Amino acid sequence: MERYVLNTEKETMEEVFGVTSPSLSILEPTFNAAPGHSLPIIFSNQGMPVLKSAIWGIEAGKINISSLDIDDVLGNNKYRPLLKTNACIIPITGFYKWKQTVDDPLPFFIRIHTRELLGIAGFYLENDDARNSFCVITKSANVLIKPLDNTMPCIIDSQNTRSWLTGNAETILKTGFNDISLLPEMTTVRVPDLVNDLTNNFPELVQPIPKLRDDD
Repeated sequence: MERYVLNTEKETMEEVFGVTSPSLSILEPTFNAAPGHSLPIIFSNQGMPVLKSAIWGIEAGKINISSLDIDDVLGNNKYRPLLKTNACIIPITGFYKWKQTVDDPLPFFIRIHTRELLGIAGFYLENDDARNSFCVITKSANVLIKPLDNTMPCIIDSQNTRSWLTGNAETILKTGFNDISLLPEMTTVRVPDLVNDLTNNFPELVQPIPKLRDDD
């Protein structure tokens, strides 16, 4: 997942995830969230879900990692233990994908039209400077997204939200994610190329636009 959108009300966040929002500023709408940005995540603190800002992307030597595949997390002796202690949920409205099979990649916005908020699987690190950072966990793309990209974020079922945060994330990853049930509710729309510019951050970025050429 390279970019995403979070645009929701405080009351919706609290209702969906059972979390108290510490301030309205943490839920400032973002229509072009990208690695390196400070964004809200949800994690467990003494069994209670907590909403806090963290930097998207974890340091691994000289590189910064924004997302990892399920197998890369489960197969890594550093990251796998964090699923028990540092699992987090990244709340999003939807995410972007770029169709790479053309010379000029085309941006698309993907969301589940029956849900205002999605919970994306991830884990976080507690850094020395007290600024937490987080990484998104991805999986193989379903049939809807595969024409755009081979990967997609792991979307957590609402019934697994608490379990994910309280020590059972590894079990959920190993069990897998049932995307088949989501397909009828998932939509993909072509959006303006304006999203390619990270300085742009406004609602028009997710405004569907008509097909512009045969390879859209």
